[in-house]
Amino acid sequence: MADADGRLAIFAIVVREQQSLKLLGTGFYLQPKGGFATAAHVAIEAQQHLATAQDSVGIAHTLPNGETRFLPIWKFFVHRTADVAFGIPRAEFVDDTTGQVIRTKVLSLTNVPPAIGEAVSTWAYPLHRCIEDDPAGRILQLQPDFYDGSLEEFYAERGPSVKLCTPYYRTNIHLHGGASGGPVFFEGHVFGVASSSYDGARNIAFVTPASALLEIRVPKRIAEADGEETTTLREFAMGGQIAIR
Repeated sequence: MADADGRLAIFAIVVREQQSLKLLGTGFYLQPKGGFATAAHVAIEAQQHLATAQDSVGIAHTLPNGETRFLPIWKFFVHRTADVAFGIPRAEFVDDTTGQVIRTKVLSLTNVPPAIGEAVSTWAYPLHRCIEDDPAGRILQLQPDFYDGSLEEFYAERGPSVKLCTPYYRTNIHLHGGASGGPVFFEGHVFGVASSSYDGARNIAFVTPASALLEIRVPKRIAEADGEETTTLREFAMGGQIAIR
């Protein structure tokens, strides 16, 4: 992990509309200014909500001081085939007391995948529930946790999931709903992004290689969402803007 406590780099992606709240998935920061990774299917669902209600989808993140805040997401860049996406929040977190910008913790990617049978894990936000709060509507109570397993198979050309395009991995992690988009770790670095499981299945999770994130095309000037000049996140990584080990 690029920071001492990588859990501070992982957050829930939440949609809020009127008085309802819903957990869409999990994400994790790649850049101190807030650029983050998640699963493509999480991003696509989020985009559908954003198309009808601006600022309705955001990051629900716990800051180092223990405070949890909602920060609207501005834009997603989705991989053409792999189940990964890159997102940008609308702003940065600011300390209400000092007025200083709070730089987010980040995780580092690795291009070295684990061998079959190696121990892997994910940190995600699947344990959640809505609780009533009459004055403010509904509160979403989040409970993140680590989920451990091992790498069981790598599908380079054909695989059993009808939802995913190869390549992807199969692990025996029990992937709960809401865990999609979370980082999957090997020896402290992110080698994959949690993608999907089978309905009702236990101890099976498909994982998309994190290296696919580097293939995503984004504007050279990231603030210009409709900019004609584009580059890849790989170029950002080569320039030191995304950590790779």
